[in-house]
Amino acid sequence: MKIAINILKAFEIILTAIWGVIFGILTPLSLMYGGIVADEIAQHYILKIWLLNSIVCYLIGTIVVMLKHYKTALCFHGAGLIVSIFIYGVFQNIYKEIEAQNPAQLYMPVIFITLITLAITVMANYKKITERLSAVNNKKYEAAPSVLGGEQYTDNNKEQKKKGRKK
Repeated sequence: MKIAINILKAFEIILTAIWGVIFGILTPLSLMYGGIVADEIAQHYILKIWLLNSIVCYLIGTIVVMLKHYKTALCFHGAGLIVSIFIYGVFQNIYKEIEAQNPAQLYMPVIFITLITLAITVMANYKKITERLSAVNNKKYEAAPSVLGGEQYTDNNKEQKKKGRKK
């Protein structure tokens, strides 16, 4: 498990370096200040949200994964996924009337990083998850009624039998 977790961490660092830094930070900056797109798009608030989402959810989330706080990192990347879907919706409305290419492929890869973080979190907590599931199953079997019928021993029945023996 540790080897698989380390491989996934390395893969996540590579994806974050490519998509998080190059596409997530440099692309919105170049769209805002490079004169590549029309001024109405370059001054749109969604580019700032895209930039902040990339910094907070890509970079900080990956740093948190490397610090072995997997559940917290999953929260960062999950929030980044939700914001990326919001960004996608806003860009769809912006580019509906303009005959230009929507940069969806540049901000949507947070889906892959979120899935990798989910896999790392499940692998790291696999033992705890199976222990909890087996504890739940054991509780079900303790409370199960007898197949043969007869008297079921509950706390009340045990107390009544004890009182009957004392007399």
